[in-house]
Order: sequence, then C-alpha cells, then structure tokens
Amino acid sequence: MTQSGSTRGAGDGPRTRGGWTPAGTAARRRVAQAERSTERGQRTRQQILEAARRVFGRLGYLDAGIDDIVAEAGLARGSFYTYFPSKLELFKVLAAEVGDAIAAAVAPGPGERGLDPVSALDRSNRRYLDAYRRHAAIYGLLEQSASIDPELRQLRLHYRQVHVRRVTARIVSWQRRGLAAAGVDPATAAAALVSMTSNFCYWWRVLGEDHDEESAAATLTALWAGALGLAVGSSGPAAGSARAT
Repeated sequence: MTQSGSTRGAGDGPRTRGGWTPAGTAARRRVAQAERSTERGQRTRQQILEAARRVFGRLGYLDAGIDDIVAEAGLARGSFYTYFPSKLELFKVLAAEVGDAIAAAVAPGPGERGLDPVSALDRSNRRYLDAYRRHAAIYGLLEQSASIDPELRQLRLHYRQVHVRRVTARIVSWQRRGLAAAGVDPATAAAALVSMTSNFCYWWRVLGEDHDEESAAATLTALWAGALGLAVGSSGPAAGSARAT
C-alpha cells in the first residue's frame, strides 16, 4: 500500500530524493514567493508601486488598468501578478502607506509632551497639512472611489476611524486635566473636527481651492481650539464660551 506522504498530487512534478517537485500552479507560487523575498524582488515591487502612483494620478483609479501600470513600470504583465493579485490590492497598499504617513505626521514629536494643548495641536495640524499635500493624489482617489467601491469604502472608513479614535483620546485626556471644555462630547467633537480638516484639505489640495498655507494652518488650529475650549498656554481649567456651565 502506498503511504499518504508519498502520494503524488495533481500539481506535482517528477519525484526527487526530496519528494515530488512542484509543477503547474504549485511551481509558479513557489517561484513567485521566492522572487518576492529577494532584494531584486523588493525593488521590482517598489517600481510597480511608484508606477501605479503616477498612473493613478493621471488616469484615476477607475480608468487605470494593469496594462497601464506595467507599461509605466517597463515590466511584463506577468510581473505584476508576482506581487499583487489585483489592481484593488495594489491600491490598498498605496492607501495604507498614506494612512501610515498621516498617522506618523500627527503623532506627538520628541519634546512635545510638555507643550500646552494649543501649541501641540498647531504642530500636529501643520504636519497633517504637509502629509496631505504630499499624498494628495492617492488620498483624493481614495475619497472619490470610496463612494463607488465597497472595499475601498471600508478602507476609507477604517483610516477615518483610526484618526477619530486618536483625536477622541486626546480630547478625553485634555478634559481630565481640565484643559478642554467638559461639556464637549469627545467622540462627536473628534468626528466633526476630523471631517472639517480632511474635507478642507480635499477641496484645497485635490480640487484646487486657493488658500494661503500659513493662514490655513493658523485658522484650523484656532477653530479646533475654539470648539474644544482650549486656550494658548493653558495649564488650568478650560475657559471660553465652550466651557460647561
């Protein structure tokens, strides 16, 4: 009786001392996995991503095709599928890079822990504006495609929720320290302020509204501070019209 460990499968090739050699789909998968893990493979993957950014920027997500991307990258079509199973999965990688860049931009920098809330907020907002400017093409496409493609909608919702949760936690921390108005609901305020800022950037950086960079940054911070009852240099209870009575 033949042992199950030596039974030849449908995707196996000739028998060797090490067992059946992979053939067909199994062989292609093994070759693709090996190629992706090499330094050359990583360079090729990055080449495809950079080409996709340019193509998506010119044609948009819906009109861009895999043939357009590989032509831009100077690669054969088969090379694309070594690294990405579909255009959607490639776009998800680009969107994730933007999400990571935004998250890194708004995270407190070295030496910012001791700043008053408004100064810390101003620095965070300025870094967000700069990150949005650098990634406006992909960010804009994600906004536009989210209303059409259910998977991209979920992806956009995920990154929004990450941002809203971070801002919510920051507001709660300020309220506990008496620096933000106690009467403001943290989750609602965070959702509204994130929407205001991202939508402002969309009209500015994607759709072409004209704004002065310094004025935009200062005004956004003033709007955030006013909505939350923050004051420059505040180290005690929040003051202003937004404060709970």
